[in-house]
Amino acid sequence: MTRRLRAFKRWMRSQGIDWSDALELADSAVEGVSVWAFCDLREGDLVVTIPKLACLTIRTSKARDMIEGAGLAGCLGLAVALMYERSLGPESPWHGYLQLLPERECVPLVWSLEEVDSLLVGTELHKIVKQDKCFLYEDWKESIEPLILSRPLKLDPDSFGVEQYFSAKSLVSSRSFEIDGYHGFGMVPLADLFNHKTGAENVHFTSISSRSSSDDEGDGGICDESADDKLSDVDLSTRSSGEDPTVLEMIIVRHVEAGSEVFNTYGSMGNAALLHRYGFTEPDNPYDIVNIDLDLVIKWCSSSFSNRYARARLSLWRQLKYSGCTSQNSEYFEISFNGEPQIELLVLLYIIFLAEDAYEKLRYLIDSFEGVDESSNITNLIKITKSKCGETPGNISCHEAPEDVKELMLTENVCSSLIPLADMRESLYGSASLEDDKNRLRSCCHVKERKLYHSLVLRVSERTILGRLRAYASSNSKRKKRKLKEPKSKII
Repeated sequence: MTRRLRAFKRWMRSQGIDWSDALELADSAVEGVSVWAFCDLREGDLVVTIPKLACLTIRTSKARDMIEGAGLAGCLGLAVALMYERSLGPESPWHGYLQLLPERECVPLVWSLEEVDSLLVGTELHKIVKQDKCFLYEDWKESIEPLILSRPLKLDPDSFGVEQYFSAKSLVSSRSFEIDGYHGFGMVPLADLFNHKTGAENVHFTSISSRSSSDDEGDGGICDESADDKLSDVDLSTRSSGEDPTVLEMIIVRHVEAGSEVFNTYGSMGNAALLHRYGFTEPDNPYDIVNIDLDLVIKWCSSSFSNRYARARLSLWRQLKYSGCTSQNSEYFEISFNGEPQIELLVLLYIIFLAEDAYEKLRYLIDSFEGVDESSNITNLIKITKSKCGETPGNISCHEAPEDVKELMLTENVCSSLIPLADMRESLYGSASLEDDKNRLRSCCHVKERKLYHSLVLRVSERTILGRLRAYASSNSKRKKRKLKEPKSKII
């Protein structure tokens, strides 16, 4: 056992943290600290009890008065508390815990701009990480620099600079949990040492306490979801009424064999989210997606038709109450792991290809769509645009929908348009081909070249999905053509 692990265990005992003898902590210079099972662990086994006062929160930190006096809260306030306790060194009540943590997590937030531009270009993270860096610098400038300049506080600038803030944020975003309504977000010693494995967790981490009263303002959007996403192989929960409400418990939820690592799961996330928040990826992650920005769709439409045409068709799509996903002032459509496009994208493409008379008819009857659910909305859209000129389609408010509403949108034109959209999206990765990326990934060491390795896993995954989108479009287009050629059976 390493010296820092021995120090951590002594510290946990001093704080009243109780853990099962069946758990063993392993410390690797390469992989960091992990948790293993000495013997079989069964579902329902209580393995850890953690007093809430042993957790590092705004409420428990010596910097509480300073943080609350400055009006800071949520993950921003917790990052300041973490920086403050680190600045105290051995004088901090959490020194035995803090000395076990890395200086920073290897998340893209703390990569250099050159690394972000070269490694993440074209991926879902490229723009997001650059925006995060800007937002977090603004947070530091507006909220933390005034604390450094405040003479009565006598803060060491070397402990509260921009680099220190980014390092603290990387730890808070990847390790913090929401404890309860009083403490809000906090660093939970021992609970944050369990590694992640999608769909194969042994422990489950939840908090049954109120989540609604936690305030998370001014955070730049990087760690506000960490509590909901840190679900684990163990159940970490506040004891129910009638028992001790001042402790958290970790309970096994899936059998663990002796000698196996005990895994946590941070939620069902794709590689972009995993790399963004936690600094790693998983090959063949079934939750992977790739996004196609609305701006890219409009660019394609304007090149095929005209700017005025594109704006008019987009406006009608909006009037029908459709929109894409939104994040940090960006609107986009998701392409799933198997290459299927989001239904809202198919509806937009369908409207783009409408003949002028069908388009005008739809504009005239648009009020008929008020209060109709999405499936019936699409059904009605088809009825209106397929009805003969001058004919008013009946049963506009009908709620009957086909078994697969996407089938209605997948006209030959819509299918054929998905391929150039996939090509335009893939062009953002640069001149290197998918095969080039795969070859680089095969020769890359995930330990020595961690940033390159995980960025390549993300690139390969996203580009593979775009390939599946092309295959999806091509197969559906061929199927439509076959149906058109098939002779209609005569009714006798």
